[in-house]
Amino acid sequence: MKCEQQRVVKVILAGFLWMGLAACAGQFTKPVVKTEAELKAAPGTLLILVEREADSESFSSRLFVNEGYLHLSDARSPADFVLFNRKEKTIYNVSQDDKTIMVIRNKPVEVDAPIELDYQGESQPSSAIPKIDGRQATHYRFTANGKHCYDAVVMPEDFMPDVLAALREFRMVLAGEHASTVDRTPKDLLDACDLSLNIFYATRHMDHGLPIREWDRKGYQRFMKDYRIDLSASEGTFDLPKDFKRYSVGDVLVQTPDTAAPNAEKELQGSELSQGGV
Repeated sequence: MKCEQQRVVKVILAGFLWMGLAACAGQFTKPVVKTEAELKAAPGTLLILVEREADSESFSSRLFVNEGYLHLSDARSPADFVLFNRKEKTIYNVSQDDKTIMVIRNKPVEVDAPIELDYQGESQPSSAIPKIDGRQATHYRFTANGKHCYDAVVMPEDFMPDVLAALREFRMVLAGEHASTVDRTPKDLLDACDLSLNIFYATRHMDHGLPIREWDRKGYQRFMKDYRIDLSASEGTFDLPKDFKRYSVGDVLVQTPDTAAPNAEKELQGSELSQGGV
């Protein structure tokens, strides 16, 4: 009887050991790395936006996001577009008129704020905000050093989390670029709201979820008019024009088609997002 009990205990212990080893093996499994072509073909989400800048007419824009890219274009200049390569964390601003691509590469915000910043956000209850897919949005009001800066109507974090993540990544790259010019900005031109929103708290208004409407004190506003999920981008959407010159802010035109940067994509002629795919 005693031997039988010992045998059962050994079997149980062996089972636990096997499960532990299997779990450990799972932890060290290499993640699947998709090719560039697979990332470009991955389905994504399209947002139809309406924007307005200070003292200008409203215009529509289209934002498409998948796991590899973010593509933004607007109706004012359909041939131009912004492409964000999420893997490289690099933004490409394509201008058809002068055949150039402004390149913004990822860099951390390593400078300290040149002035004291007290950036705060408070929710503003409102019964006038409609629900989307059964989810209730919340209005947040942001201030810097006591001055009203920004407003955002934000959905819960489980609403299009992939789009939210891409926009956070995109804004952090922009923040790094803006930060590189802070030390060259005259003190009398420094603004607590601009510093907070564009550099030192660039994603604070996304802490609670995806903004579906946002506006600032200067007259800028943007709201989501419609969205569509699980779409495929048209062929060429994530390609860059191969014959355009590239430059970075503060540089002369530093790259020709014959001297491609080491991490640059394989460039093909770019195209607009279109119906049927995106």
